[in-house]
Amino acid sequence: MVLSSGVWEELRKIKDPLLQQLVLKLKDTIMHSRADSTIEKYTRAFLRWVQWAESRDSFGKLPVNPLHFALYLQHLGSLTQSRSAVEEATNAVSWFSQTAGYTSISQDPFVKMALAGLQRSLSKPRRKKEPVSPVMLKEMVDSLDQDPSLSDVRAVAIAFIAFYGFLRFDEVVKLRCCDVRFLSDHMVIKIVSSKTDQYRQGDEVVIARSGSSLCPVGRLELYCRMARVDSQSAECLFRGIVKSKNGERLRSLGSLSYSRIREILMGKIKALGYDPADYGTHSFRSGGASLAANRGVPDRLFKKHGRWKSESAKDGYIKDSLSARLDVSRKLLLNS
Repeated sequence: MVLSSGVWEELRKIKDPLLQQLVLKLKDTIMHSRADSTIEKYTRAFLRWVQWAESRDSFGKLPVNPLHFALYLQHLGSLTQSRSAVEEATNAVSWFSQTAGYTSISQDPFVKMALAGLQRSLSKPRRKKEPVSPVMLKEMVDSLDQDPSLSDVRAVAIAFIAFYGFLRFDEVVKLRCCDVRFLSDHMVIKIVSSKTDQYRQGDEVVIARSGSSLCPVGRLELYCRMARVDSQSAECLFRGIVKSKNGERLRSLGSLSYSRIREILMGKIKALGYDPADYGTHSFRSGGASLAANRGVPDRLFKKHGRWKSESAKDGYIKDSLSARLDVSRKLLLNS
């Protein structure tokens, strides 16, 4: 739809076969300017704008009329009472406008004013989720039976690598068997793609071996042994589990979804007696980051381990200990 209007109408008039091939390649290039998941999200938001615009005969779609779009944002804000919905609509329509060769609607002064007003009026206090603590990880291990099930071992392995590797859930989902290498004193986890790796350059996370029952390397090794993971396989590391009268086994194909991993870990948190409402998808990553910060890990290494691109993004994951916070005023106290 979008790649047939605006500049694409002009490009369609080209008769030269060689240039026609370049036009097709250019379309593919433009559609790779954002991640697939982002484009899917933008497409849904853009189609909502299109549906609303088409229901009003005098409202065009592209190029977007700033006054019409400001009215749409007002409608969307009133309907959803969601700041994120308004922001997503603006980002989506702006991106699609640009793909057709038009100026981003987000740059229009009137739309900017409308968006800023809605952002302020729709802002709500955010309840920050708690980070998972080392105590909780110990309780997870202590809760395992002498002969633990594969399901329980899988849940603990996911929790430990998310905590110690500062992994996002979507990174855990994408891990393949061949992405993990176990060495004598550490393991290496290859992150093929992640939220901050837009150009798919890949990254590696190294996690030290401690040899204790709380060792993240040992926890993942136990899962791999019990699940009979083939270290050379390109299949997903964490998959569904089949239960039978002979016990549990890993499915040969498929993967766990983002929501399923969240369900598994929140269930484990609830079983330990904690309120899962206090924790979220970033609580394990945040827990590891908070522990590292409070133990004085150098900022450069800390940031590299978590694959953060900015200071503000990194700092958003850290919950400073009371001792660290009190240290500020302690350094200000005057001696009598």
